[in-house]
Order: sequence, then structure tokens, then C-alpha cells
Amino acid sequence: MTETSTTPSLQSNRLVPSVQHRSAPLPRMLLTLAVISIILLTLVGGSLFFFPQLIQPRWLWSLAPFNTRFLGAIYLSALVGLASMVLARRAALTRLIVPMTWVFTTVVLIVSCLQLQQFTATRRATDIWFWLYIIDCLGATYYLGYYQQHTYEGLRRLSRPWSVGLGLQAGFLGAYGLGLFLMPAAIGSWWPWPLDPFHSQLYSSIFLTGAVGAALLSYRATAIALKALGAVQVTFSVFVLLGVWIVDSAANRIDWSAGENWVWVGAIALLGLAGVGLIQQSSQLKNASDHP
Repeated sequence: MTETSTTPSLQSNRLVPSVQHRSAPLPRMLLTLAVISIILLTLVGGSLFFFPQLIQPRWLWSLAPFNTRFLGAIYLSALVGLASMVLARRAALTRLIVPMTWVFTTVVLIVSCLQLQQFTATRRATDIWFWLYIIDCLGATYYLGYYQQHTYEGLRRLSRPWSVGLGLQAGFLGAYGLGLFLMPAAIGSWWPWPLDPFHSQLYSSIFLTGAVGAALLSYRATAIALKALGAVQVTFSVFVLLGVWIVDSAANRIDWSAGENWVWVGAIALLGLAGVGLIQQSSQLKNASDHP
């Protein structure tokens, strides 16, 4: 009787930490960093997109109208990803958001260091820019290691079409992002508006981030992660296309007779449509998890 009564107790003691680990809330420091980033992304992204005339004279480098709203679209998309993790308040989304945050902040920090001539060293805003990205990059690096051995509940294999589709999306976004980073002049010349090497490399961050997100979910994913990535893609697509339409309606700078411009716009729209599909797929995955 003694042996049979103690064995379940020992098994229970081994199982409890695992369950607690999977359902643990976000660490306080990660939550704090995310909330601060959300506030900054709301202010900066919202200003860049909705109030460009107000922020352009105060920005760290010279911004043309198209670049202003495109940069705003990037920050608003990042806002959606971080906000989804904070609203969930659980570790379920760290598998997606932490690696994406690490890629984004690391690439932007590297580009900023490579293009120091774009910044005015005597401006306080320059110091703030670099310190913020250093802190975010170090924080994301730490939590990459922190969650490396984490066990995630609800991971399920995707259907073959979605697995292949996300894999292809990761490949295309990754190749395009690397092209913008490594060959900024050549790849940047394919944009609807002229891109200098600095902005080409800077924008590589969002495509490389999207590639990592799609690759992470291409084999196994949770419903909430699919929904979050879908929301990020829809946000990015909508704000980029809206920004292009707003600016070009006033400036009339894009040559719409050029087929490559329509290909670029179509690719951005397709990314948004794929995001809608991911959100729908997340509901099906959630239903499958609830009714195995």
C-alpha cells in the first residue's frame, strides 16, 4: 500500500512543473519590454502614417512621402504582432513573436550601424534610436534562449496546402529580403518609387521578419499563432497599399503603365489575402484542437 500510494505522488510532482511551464504567463520583464514597445510603435507608426507632415521635419533622416507611410506601415504591423502577444498574456505566442522581433530589431540595428552617415551624431534622437534598438535586440536575444526548451501546447500539423504555401511564402520573402539587404541598389530599383540603398536595406527587415514567421508555422502551428501572423500580414498589406494610393493620388509619381509596378502591388495584396486565409485557418485549427 505504501508503494502504490507514493508512486502516483511522484509522477504528479514530475508532471506539475511541465503543465505550469506550458501555461505560464509572460515573464514580467518581457511583458514590460513589449508594453513599452507597443506605446512607442503606436506613437511613431501612427504619426508616420497618419500625420506625415508633422513628423517628417522631426525624423532622424530625410523622408520622402512614400517612404514615410511605408515606414509607418512597418511599425503598425509590428504593433499588431506585439499587441497580440500582450493581449494573450501567455507564452503561446512567444514561439512566433520573439523570433520575429529578434530578426526585425537585429536587422534594423545592423543596417543603422552600416549606414551611420544617415544619422546626425549630435542629435539626442539618434542616441535614443540606437539605445532602443540595442535594448530590444538584447531582450529578444535573451528570450530566444529562454524559450528554446519551452514546450508549447496546441501545436498541430497544418494541411499540406498550407504547409507548402507558408513554405513558399517564407522562401519568397526571405529571398526578397536578402536581396534588398545584400543588393540594395539592384533590388531597390524594382520598387514603384525610387529607393536609395539605405531604405532598401532598412525595408529588408520586414520581409526577413515575415519569412521567419511563415517558416516557423509552415510545419506545426497553434491556432493563435496562425491568427497573429495573419493579422500582421493583413495590417501590412492594407497600410502599404493605402499609403501608396494616398501618396500617389497627390503626387502622381508612379508609372502605372509599367508591369513590374503592378506585380509589386499584386504581391503585397496577395500577402494580405494569405493573411486572411491564415485567420480563417486558425479558426479551423482551433476547432480541431477543441474536438480532437
